[in-house]
Amino acid sequence: MDDTNNTNLRKRKKGLETTRQILDIAAGLFARNGYDGVSLREIARKVGIQESSLYNHFKSKGEILETLFDEFIRLVPQTRPTDEDIDQLLLFMTPEEVFKHILFHVGKSVRDTLANTAMIINYEKFRNPRAAEMYYQHVVNEPAAYYERLITKMIARNMVKPVDAGTLARQYNYVSIALTKEYLMAQYGLADVHAVVGSMLRTIEFFCGLMARDRGGQDEKEKKG
Repeated sequence: MDDTNNTNLRKRKKGLETTRQILDIAAGLFARNGYDGVSLREIARKVGIQESSLYNHFKSKGEILETLFDEFIRLVPQTRPTDEDIDQLLLFMTPEEVFKHILFHVGKSVRDTLANTAMIINYEKFRNPRAAEMYYQHVVNEPAAYYERLITKMIARNMVKPVDAGTLARQYNYVSIALTKEYLMAQYGLADVHAVVGSMLRTIEFFCGLMARDRGGQDEKEKKG
């Protein structure tokens, strides 16, 4: 009985590993060649299985894509420090240091399949309704809301001068989206990763400069008051 259980466990583990491999390889192919430019046969060949065996894991190429999208929705929020983490960081970091901490936290968290799925969403948003919805919800709106909460906390703690947190957060996020695309391009050797990271850091310095208080700790409005 134990031998049977062990055999079943090994088969299940092997099946899960193959499913994971299919997703990882498909994400890389979709990101590089476009969803329409990749066949199930090519995915199976890269995985090292027969095309017929692939159907034991996914019903179609579309189901692979939908699974990648579902993973993206679940995992992307986890790439940023939580609001509770931010509260702790604000106790001993400057605004610029907090933004840089978030940048590097995301950079370490967004790897391989997650990064490739971001590229897929960027490409497919022009023809895939779900990709378009995900782009606005999880690439544009959700991160902008995250940064708005961050800036609002900084204002409340008198770390920056009063600003329109929502507008500044949206503008910062739009620039971040563009630079993130360049960073992902660099992973394929199509851009200079050091130059892109440098641009990201200068962007943080620029936006934090817009929010910085005067040297005396008072903004112009307070001085006039």
